[in-house]
Amino acid sequence: TSLITLLAFVYAFFIAKPVYSGSALIEVGEIIENDIALPSQASRPIFILKLDNVYDLKDIIITTQGVAASVPKKATRLLKLSYQATDKDRIEQKLKKTIDYIMNRHKETVKAYKSPHSKVNMSKVVGEITIGEQPVKPKKKLIVVVAFITGLMLSVFLAFFLEFIQGMKQEEG
Repeated sequence: TSLITLLAFVYAFFIAKPVYSGSALIEVGEIIENDIALPSQASRPIFILKLDNVYDLKDIIITTQGVAASVPKKATRLLKLSYQATDKDRIEQKLKKTIDYIMNRHKETVKAYKSPHSKVNMSKVVGEITIGEQPVKPKKKLIVVVAFITGLMLSVFLAFFLEFIQGMKQEEG
């Protein structure tokens, strides 16, 4: 038990590299088309076209950028990007690269659909890119506690097994 716990302690506190997590929140833009044919309805939108479906965009980001993406509950225009790495600068670079990819994708969409009667709300980053100060992995205390319990269980099993083997030898002799 002590040996397994000691090995887990050495691993958790001296060998395992800390992994940090960063995130960013994107609000997906939209194009609002207005009907100007009738003066009384000039400010009433005919339709609203989202620059991207957030669920489709989530899948695209995961496969092309290698960044975790999720849609917050009850959100229709928000996309949360998350990335984990051992280097905080790498996290920031990866999230910025992904945000640039989304913005360029949406600029191309706007070029294709924009008309003189439309209003464009471009996609934007809500808040800032946040990177946690504390590592999310490894969970050092959990590793040591689980190793202790596992070592204890293995020790008890080994004691019963040796007792069983000794009993088998006495029956033969």
